[in-house]
Amino acid sequence: MDPEERLALLGGDVEIQSFTLPHHKQISKMDWEDIAGPEGHLKSQGFYLYRGKRLIVYGTWFGLCRQSELTKLSRVRIDIPNSMDADWKIDVKKSSAQLPPIVRDRLKKVIERIQAGSKRTYNKRGAKLVDQERLPMWNRIQADGQIRYRPNIEHPTFVSFAESLTPELQRGFFNCIALVGASLPIETVHADMAGTAEQIVPDFVDEDALAQAVHATLSVLLGAGKGIKEIMSLMKDVDPFRSAWEDTQRIIDATVETEEKQCSPC
Repeated sequence: MDPEERLALLGGDVEIQSFTLPHHKQISKMDWEDIAGPEGHLKSQGFYLYRGKRLIVYGTWFGLCRQSELTKLSRVRIDIPNSMDADWKIDVKKSSAQLPPIVRDRLKKVIERIQAGSKRTYNKRGAKLVDQERLPMWNRIQADGQIRYRPNIEHPTFVSFAESLTPELQRGFFNCIALVGASLPIETVHADMAGTAEQIVPDFVDEDALAQAVHATLSVLLGAGKGIKEIMSLMKDVDPFRSAWEDTQRIIDATVETEEKQCSPC
């Protein structure tokens, strides 16, 4: 919640205050659905106009920007006195309003601040995704005004398996990976993120696939001179290990224990 600001006009003061709802990962599912309201988070974002502390218009940006995933947790309370009906062109039913020019200009800056904060949050998550120290399974590539996601063929799991193949099979293997990257269902993902982002979860990884990924990653990082604590810190922050951390930790512990027994003198 941002501090309240007052815009002094001839007809009275306009109170403006911005709020950001908690992310769905920070609260329970019941609370998340409760604060969404009957129309959901996406359609409930925007300005909430009160006239004398009574809500008359809500869930709109008054044409200053479009409703988007980037700002779906943003709410801005605007409270005006009863004396400003003419300035805001409030109808007889008290159910619609138009922004006075001076207020419109101020609210544009409020929206810019909200969007800038949201972009910083998303950029931080993006930077986390492409940080090579965090073993990303996908690379985020931004160039020429476009953003692409491409499987990271240098990921230990891919490299370890490719080394067991003949050169001809390696080419086929990496071609298959490239095909997966080029077939990312961007439109579907975007639609799901815009509607029910909280329901999107990583796919289930079976024990065999997870063990293979853990062993390959451990081998590469141990070979790079990293300690177990650092390796676990890195792996805990990236999928598929993060979403199956209990099993991942068990596999790591078992692997380390086996190696210690093999290295210990008889």
